[in-house]
Amino acid sequence: MATMTGREQFFEVARSEGIRHLFANPGTTELPIFDELAGDTGIELVLALQEATAVAAADGFAQASRTPALVNLHIAPGVANGLGNIFNAYWSRSPIVVTAGQQNINQLIQDPMLAADLVRMVDQFCKWSYEVRRPEDIGVAMRRAFKIAMTPPTGPVFLSIPWNHLDESVETVVPPRSRIDHGAAPGVEVLREAATRLLAAEQPIIIAGDEVARAGAVADLVELAEAVGARVVGEMLHGRMVFPMDHPLWNGGLMPMNAAVRAALERGDLLLACGAQMFPVFFFNPVSPIPEGVEVIQIDSDPYEIAKTYPVALGLRGDVGATIRGIVREVRSLLSAEDTARRQARAAGYAAERQGALAGLDAAVEQQITQTPLPTLGALAAVVRGFDDNRMSVVDESVSATAALRGLLRLRDPDSYFFFRGGGLGWGIPASAGVALAQPDRKVVAVVGDGATCYVPQALWTLAHYDIPSTVVVLNNGGYYIIKAQMQGMGGKSAAAGVFPGTEFSKPSVDFVGLANAFGVPAERAEKAGDVEALVRRGIASGGPSLIEVPVFAGS
Repeated sequence: MATMTGREQFFEVARSEGIRHLFANPGTTELPIFDELAGDTGIELVLALQEATAVAAADGFAQASRTPALVNLHIAPGVANGLGNIFNAYWSRSPIVVTAGQQNINQLIQDPMLAADLVRMVDQFCKWSYEVRRPEDIGVAMRRAFKIAMTPPTGPVFLSIPWNHLDESVETVVPPRSRIDHGAAPGVEVLREAATRLLAAEQPIIIAGDEVARAGAVADLVELAEAVGARVVGEMLHGRMVFPMDHPLWNGGLMPMNAAVRAALERGDLLLACGAQMFPVFFFNPVSPIPEGVEVIQIDSDPYEIAKTYPVALGLRGDVGATIRGIVREVRSLLSAEDTARRQARAAGYAAERQGALAGLDAAVEQQITQTPLPTLGALAAVVRGFDDNRMSVVDESVSATAALRGLLRLRDPDSYFFFRGGGLGWGIPASAGVALAQPDRKVVAVVGDGATCYVPQALWTLAHYDIPSTVVVLNNGGYYIIKAQMQGMGGKSAAAGVFPGTEFSKPSVDFVGLANAFGVPAERAEKAGDVEALVRRGIASGGPSLIEVPVFAGS
């Protein structure tokens, strides 16, 4: 046993877990942690000016690095500020360890200022939530937090640490880091059954879920899709690059509506869902998303997800990457040369369909890209044309423009696309900071809506202060267009009167260039496609943060 303070245990565990950044906003109940940072902890503070920014930056880092991230919040108000992005991290299964300072445990009976039941505040959005009861338990609790965060299905965890415990010296043992192999796959018999069913299908469709990206199995899924000759779609609002966006078998992502999912799946007779949630739709529709007669095989590391809502012909619990690789081996062993040729011909037909769809998209782009103000598709095409090579990472919080952006992207490298599956605004700009810190060899562009930007403008200061190379493109359509479009679709009083309360930013309009400059980020406004493309290129080449405001036609 050794004599250690609570704060020393905190940093000892963090360092040994590979943590090099602490994303945080300071507060009184965490003063010992920030005081410790004045010494040589081996961990760099990434200061956020509001807790939501800190959580989103940690989320972006965890997703891009596929390693845990550490974020500290300030007692009840700080936890409340960060809760929206903890919710986003929960939906994205991001392995973030969230800590918060609690008031001195000796005075909690007095209901002191800022104190609350922090565990109860976050419990439904975290894999594990706990308040440390003794100073000697901080090391054990921290170690457990990292272990649980990284155990599939990964996700956020929360620790409340009373202020006084951080400074108390106690005799304790900090447990060493354990090496745990989570790469188990189902047995050979089950893998062979999955392969046999896939090969028996005439029109197989693969749903690629975010777990494919988290498992580092994108290349393995490409091999499987090519071997069996299957179309590939992304899970509903997938948050990662789950399949190369320029691949001829890629058919885009599923929309969050049962009828739209059903229409996409009616082209198949067998569905292989790989680490995908099935199907967390946004709008209610009584139609089943799975057509009658379509067989379902589901792979997931989380047994809760398998057959959770829809029955399956075969469920495979295990590491998604290891399971896909196991199915590939079985498929290869069963394929004859004649069968391989037939599947290659089928895949060629799918590729021709894909080329036809892309040609139609290209024609729409050419029609829009010369217009002023730019329609959304034209503006996004100009942004994408500004990318100088494929070593790009795109952070997407464009909301109403997300479908168009995904259609235009041709990213092929794993860990190159990130989206907020939880749907809580105020994620994109700070997440791009975390992505850029995790991927110093990539060029990071964040495409965000004007509404989303207004949630976390203070994130621009973090970009400027640490000179983080994120090029932020703000699509300014003057308000919450996605809400306006939905109100139009309702056909109610708003649509009849042409008045859409709460959807417009006007009187005054938001000056995003001035806003960025106020936080120290260079910014310009571009209204023509050529100017947008040039500014994106310049921002990427600058090696630092920048912001480009692009007015877009509000009806697009």
